[in-house]
Amino acid sequence: MDTGKSRLLIALGSEAVRNGFRARYVLATELVNELVEAVDEKQLTKTIARYGHVDLCALVSSATRNSAAVERSCCSRG
Repeated sequence: MDTGKSRLLIALGSEAVRNGFRARYVLATELVNELVEAVDEKQLTKTIARYGHVDLCALVSSATRNSAAVERSCCSRG
């Protein structure tokens, strides 16, 4: 059953960008993998700093990430 969480996420990110904020959509599993790799490579501080440059970091499930609407909405203003 669709509860509209994906649409709400897209709407929040899009509105943030329209208002001059930087938004980033990231697949939750990709974020975890990126952080684990950063720990292994002793680059965790640098990796976390990259995420610190956005105002909204939206964690997206794999089902949501594959939707065309999210792909069109993955933009940032910086």
